[in-house]
Amino acid sequence: MLSRIEIRNFAIIQSLDLDWSEGMTVITGETGAGKSIVIDALGLALGARADQTVIYSGAKQAEVTAIFELPPRSAAINWLREQDLEEELACILRRVVQEGRSKSFINGRSVTQSQLKALSDLLVDIHGQHAHQSLLKTSEQLNLLDRFAGHFELLHAVRQSAQAIHAIEKRQRVLADEKQARLAKHALLSYQVDELSQANPEQAALDTLEQEHKQAATIQDRLLISEACMQTLAGDNSASVLASLAEVVESIGQLTSMDAGLSNLQETIVQAENLLQEARGELSNYQQSLDSDPEKLHQLDQQLATFHDLARKHRVSLQELPAHYAKLQQELNQLHADESELEQIEQELQSAVADYQANAQKLSQSRKQTASLLQSQISDKIQGLAMEGGRLEIKLCTLENRYNVSGNESVEFLVSANPGQPLQALTKVASGGELSRISLAIAVITAEEQLVPSIIFDEVDVGIGGGTAETVGKLLNQLASTRQVICVTHQPQVAACGDQHLLASKSKQLNATATRVETLDKKAKVEEVARMLGGLVISEKTRSHAREMLARSSR
Repeated sequence: MLSRIEIRNFAIIQSLDLDWSEGMTVITGETGAGKSIVIDALGLALGARADQTVIYSGAKQAEVTAIFELPPRSAAINWLREQDLEEELACILRRVVQEGRSKSFINGRSVTQSQLKALSDLLVDIHGQHAHQSLLKTSEQLNLLDRFAGHFELLHAVRQSAQAIHAIEKRQRVLADEKQARLAKHALLSYQVDELSQANPEQAALDTLEQEHKQAATIQDRLLISEACMQTLAGDNSASVLASLAEVVESIGQLTSMDAGLSNLQETIVQAENLLQEARGELSNYQQSLDSDPEKLHQLDQQLATFHDLARKHRVSLQELPAHYAKLQQELNQLHADESELEQIEQELQSAVADYQANAQKLSQSRKQTASLLQSQISDKIQGLAMEGGRLEIKLCTLENRYNVSGNESVEFLVSANPGQPLQALTKVASGGELSRISLAIAVITAEEQLVPSIIFDEVDVGIGGGTAETVGKLLNQLASTRQVICVTHQPQVAACGDQHLLASKSKQLNATATRVETLDKKAKVEEVARMLGGLVISEKTRSHAREMLARSSR
């Protein structure tokens, strides 16, 4: 429960510390005194949006701290533990608003505003003074039904299924829209790849072809050169190398017979002669291997010309042709993959639709059961709120849109405020007072089903009075037997039911206006209820009426 709030420089509150008690706390005061500003400040601490306009005039920043006492096994404690923010059953929320930015803290540690809001949803449920206006929206009626039923996980499942279907259908549409272009491109690529594959422009094959063509094209040149080398080395004339070397060998032999010291030289020259004879043999073998084949050269010319033609056709160099061929093959494979993806997408779509229908059907069944229960409870509750014979019906309407993220149906609240009147849409038949009472009945009923420890009603009793207001006060007091209830009210009958009574008042300080809030004792409480009953002039009779009302309202 909320145990304390500390407000600094917020709106028209310069400094305010309030301790809160269990049970039902009422906040009253003159119109414009700032009764709801305390609730607004609490909303800031709980993560509501705010800008620099909330800062007290002349101050640099606004700051609100809210302190909660938590039971050991509460959802809030579990959340704090999961976020590593737990602090011995205490929960301190602090929000600081400065020009252009705000800071959020949980138990002294900086957090994001979304984290603060997530925790706040487990601590406090605020029913604002304009709740009855939002109730006119069918979207809010659906949200209310789902909150009452606790459809959070089921709604999440339906939303995820619907989003999956929408994403798959979008991809399916893109592929379908591109199909004609893809077919045309597939035909072109298939032709190009087939044409290139017949020529086989692989890098290794192209390198081999170029090498073979070079060998075939240079046979005549190589024959002429090798023949010239043979003539020089061992021709028929005496000027050939081997003939000349034979003469040298003979002469060196004569010298060696006369001078044995030249034997090494003789051996070297003989070795040279032998090596030249081996070279002559190898050169002869090489000449014999050179077989001129004009037909083969013609075939190689044609093959190479084919590759050059393909390279020009595809606007690449001969060296780039193999990589270009590989690229076209990859593009063709991707087109095949796109066709396969269309088949796979169809299977994924069927699976996602089945998943959605299963979840949406569960949601529809639960909504139908919950609508029956909720409309019965609301109809019963409004009987005691000056709408005897009135009833409310929750109509579920099937949506035409397929795979809606919120399920297969919309909701419309129909009401009959008086016996014999036909059911009509809430927007058409409910007066301001009737709408207020219906909204209050819904707030009380839904609050009974929720597990948050603190519930705030900010002037939700507008438009009612007399015995109806007393019934409302008793309803809220009854609700406060199981949790903390805080109620901002201008109804004396409601105020009389409070266990704690806070009075908001406004005063002028120099050139500024400030709101102060004080806790009333029994005597002061009588005076405040009497003021609410009688206005400016409070008579003893009015005080007696106030004391009687307080006595009648006490539990």
